[in-house]
Amino acid sequence: MNEHENYTNPTDQLAFIKSVMDDSQKVLADNGTGFILWGFLIMVAGVASLILEYLNLIYLIGWSYIVCVALGWLYMFTVDKKAHKHNIGNPLTKKIINSIWIAVLLAMTMLGFIGTLTETVDVNHISAVLFTTLGIAYYVQGVITGKSWVRNLGFGWWIGACILYFISGIWAGILTAVMMIGLQIIPGFIFRRQWKVRLTED
Repeated sequence: MNEHENYTNPTDQLAFIKSVMDDSQKVLADNGTGFILWGFLIMVAGVASLILEYLNLIYLIGWSYIVCVALGWLYMFTVDKKAHKHNIGNPLTKKIINSIWIAVLLAMTMLGFIGTLTETVDVNHISAVLFTTLGIAYYVQGVITGKSWVRNLGFGWWIGACILYFISGIWAGILTAVMMIGLQIIPGFIFRRQWKVRLTED
């Protein structure tokens, strides 16, 4: 018999839900390295694109993003995948959260490369489109793990995306960098700190 089928008492049900939420919070903190790495890679690609544009090597800009995104995916399916085998937390919750991020990142990869290549997505506002999608992952993860501040990061991505739909050029680049640092890299360090605290407690 499934261990969860005996939760008929309301008190037991609440205790079970709380245990799942606690496990979810442990999983949340564990993803810090991935958040930091993706944020760093996108920042590197953005800086590289500015330098290449200045050097009049525009045809190489796309390759800078291809390399950085490829490195991100390589990390996810090698180092990060092995690290998850040693994580603490509810396996089902980990699977759900990981699936959400893989789906969102895959959608962003398709929008960023196929969308711009076919010109169905405006390259001048690609960040707005990608951040709109990214906000979904943060919002859903925040709800699943009971972390309101993570859920609010989703709103931060959506608000920034709304602004990016109306601006382009250097100001769009500055806002994109600020969002990547404030909503991606810094939260990644917070997640890592939470994970270390949980690991110490356990």
